[in-house]
Amino acid sequence: MLNAVVMSRLRARCWIALVLSVLSCASLRSAHAAQGSASRSDAIRALCARLRIGPGAVVADVGCGHGPDTMVFAAVVGNRGTVFAQDIDPAGLKRVVATAGQRGFRHVVPVLGQTEDPHLPDGLADLVYMNRVFHHFARPRSMLQRLHADLKPGGWLVIVDQHKGPLKDWAPTDSREQQHHWTSELTVSRLAHEAGFVFDDVLEELWHEKSPFVLAFRKPAGASSPEAKPGAGPPWDERHILASLPLAAAGNGVVLFIGLDDGRALLPVLKGRLPASSRLYDVVLEEWAVSKDELPPGAPASGVEILRTVNGEVALPAGAAPGLVVVADAYHRLWDPAPLLRRLQQHMPPSGRLAVLDRTGPEAESRRLGNHRRRISPERVIGDMRRAGFQLHQKLSDPGGNRFFLVFAAHHEASGQGSI
Repeated sequence: MLNAVVMSRLRARCWIALVLSVLSCASLRSAHAAQGSASRSDAIRALCARLRIGPGAVVADVGCGHGPDTMVFAAVVGNRGTVFAQDIDPAGLKRVVATAGQRGFRHVVPVLGQTEDPHLPDGLADLVYMNRVFHHFARPRSMLQRLHADLKPGGWLVIVDQHKGPLKDWAPTDSREQQHHWTSELTVSRLAHEAGFVFDDVLEELWHEKSPFVLAFRKPAGASSPEAKPGAGPPWDERHILASLPLAAAGNGVVLFIGLDDGRALLPVLKGRLPASSRLYDVVLEEWAVSKDELPPGAPASGVEILRTVNGEVALPAGAAPGLVVVADAYHRLWDPAPLLRRLQQHMPPSGRLAVLDRTGPEAESRRLGNHRRRISPERVIGDMRRAGFQLHQKLSDPGGNRFFLVFAAHHEASGQGSI
């Protein structure tokens, strides 16, 4: 009888140990999934699985170096596929060819590129991949335009690089090929957008390191595709918008304009509606610029002065108290709006107004994804403003094109007619 009791207890303990072991393994797998892949090879295989790159696919490993990633891609696409091992270093490419031959990868094709042209065949690649290569481009615009042509319609561009957020290293692009200067994800996203790519997603959860950003873009499937012109929307009716702006808040004082993309069209019309005695400033966001002296299209405009944000803030001229701030198609670019909003709230008079016009994004979407996708939810903007001390004053008529139009009071005050 005693033996039976002991055996029963032992079996129970074994079952408990087994359950705990299973739970522990599950917990480790969950933690591992949260941290990303275990190795670089695993990360590349996970990227391929996510993008449906498999046997028979064509991959271009741009800036392949000595080819560690090339070999993983070669195994993924198999003998029916092709991997272009591209680099500007002939000696490095010889090593890649030798390694591929040793592994039996006859479908690895070396491609010697140049600063402005990767020399890949047009319209053939399913995936163009770059790992810590983009920040070395001395002519990033030319390279992205060529890579756009090299991809099949619907093909993928994946860029792994550093740092997340806005540009911190403002070294001239001409010096980047021979020197080491990190880029930023916002720089990559902007230049890819301008080259005709459509942002798809951030994929760091698949990666094996925490520090890099991993951005996935697509080439639109066709000229008639809705995504063929990324971020484009119906033109704004500038006169209708300006008729709704609280221009009286500006008085004869200072007006700040922060406008990008379609919003730039509002600047000359706004200039024409303000009193001659007003001082109009065109504010250049550091999240947008890729060089310290870069200006948006149409700047500088006659009679309009230039200001720039630095570390999220704008240095206003002595004594300047903006009565009106207009943010047109640009609020979604702000990586962290708090410093700028705090500075504006401190300097604007009680009668001041801040107007935000932007593309409407889903409420649950993160600020980072909204930045890359060129949109933001109005609820997120309202929350930002509330935390900075602004009060929603008016929701103005829909400017069209899935956009919103909000006006905020600089200080909490009684709402007027049409207020929220």
